[in-house]
Amino acid sequence: MKRRTSSFVAALAVIGLVAASCSEDSTSTDSSSEATEASEGSDSTEPTAASSEDAEVAEESIAHGVEYTGGAGGEASGDPIVIGYVNQEGGTPAFPEATIGADAAVWFANKYLGGVGGRPIELAKCTVTKEEDGQKCAQEMLANDAVQLVVVGAMFNGNQPLLDGLSGKKPVYISNPVTTPEFLATDAFAFTPGSPGVVAGLAVFAAKYLPEIAGITVDKVAVVYNDNPAGQIAFSALTKPVLEGLGVTSVTGVAVADTAGPQEMATAIQSAGAQDADVFYPLVTVQGCIGVYDALKTLEIKTQVVTTGLCFGIPMQQHLKEVGEAGNLPDGWYFGGYGYSYEIPGSPDLDSYKDAVFAYAAETGLDTATFEYTGFGGPTFGTLMTVLQFLNGGATASDDFRTAAKAFTGPGWGVVGPQKCGANPTFPSLCGFQIGIQQQQGTDYVSILDGYNGKPIDPQADLAG
Repeated sequence: MKRRTSSFVAALAVIGLVAASCSEDSTSTDSSSEATEASEGSDSTEPTAASSEDAEVAEESIAHGVEYTGGAGGEASGDPIVIGYVNQEGGTPAFPEATIGADAAVWFANKYLGGVGGRPIELAKCTVTKEEDGQKCAQEMLANDAVQLVVVGAMFNGNQPLLDGLSGKKPVYISNPVTTPEFLATDAFAFTPGSPGVVAGLAVFAAKYLPEIAGITVDKVAVVYNDNPAGQIAFSALTKPVLEGLGVTSVTGVAVADTAGPQEMATAIQSAGAQDADVFYPLVTVQGCIGVYDALKTLEIKTQVVTTGLCFGIPMQQHLKEVGEAGNLPDGWYFGGYGYSYEIPGSPDLDSYKDAVFAYAAETGLDTATFEYTGFGGPTFGTLMTVLQFLNGGATASDDFRTAAKAFTGPGWGVVGPQKCGANPTFPSLCGFQIGIQQQQGTDYVSILDGYNGKPIDPQADLAG
């Protein structure tokens, strides 16, 4: 038991390097029948594309937003309340979908939720593309007296200088924690489980829960991961020790180039032994996932696939449409995320987000048939909703935002599980850790272990128990 826990802690301590290195290289087991029953009625749906003429948000979405944020409703006016916002864009990697989520939140709040006490909110933006930009953004935020809080969308570069520059001065709310500096920050708060929860949670799922759900024995796991320092750490320091700590006897990983296409993926998949494995676990980006999908089809490998939410984005869905698949995502694959899904109706938070972001896109001229609203967009929108809740609760100064975060018990917008900021002694910024698992079953995307059926996975608890 101690070995499992220590392996997990050591693994989490380096998982943040996964994201950082990428930038350098451009409680009880649930049965299959229970999971199936819980997922009934969770059919996959696609949002209806709006036009600029009907870019309106449903009354139930507005009511839910007003209830969560504590706003007065209606359109905001007057002098704006300014929130700092930093995101990585304009280079490689880049996460423009996070800013789509942030901008949609501001639009939604100002047009329908009454902003903050009737006043609109406004983002003071700073963009990061390289490491030194973190310090530049910290200086900009410190120089702006109107900014008392800084929200981060998603960043692989510049995290340390940004957080160091703001620490003790202006708190940071991290929408998608993906690097070690973010996990270790003492004046920052993350209302999502980020990389530690999802990556480790999927390994827990594969070893502990999948055998009973799928009726298989999991003794051998094949992994394909990106061939850079990040991918090497993801496999050797997190995935492999967690799986082995839970009794998986054979874990074989093969590295692939970041630019690998289907042919290179096919070679790596065969070298990892996926054709003879009980589970195949690709740890690659959405572009790599497309290559994995194509390679598995060519090789006619039917091994069970377990992967992260990086694989369920709009690019994958568009690719499957192009090749004639009936479902939005690869049939039979399991995906790990923050506990709810863009593809499953029934979460008031995500239902309202999709409603708002598509109306925002239509009004601002984005192509509602193809724009990327998944990925880091939803969690960043959710962080802004929580900021609004704190603002409407009376937070005005930096210390107020620290106090509000420390007292916050949830629910977080679009995130499963309780929130308890500062309770994690290893990673003080993380306020929650539970994740959810869903599966594509034919044309339906269904709940397996997540917030919809009240059975999310808590990797910390599973590995400590």
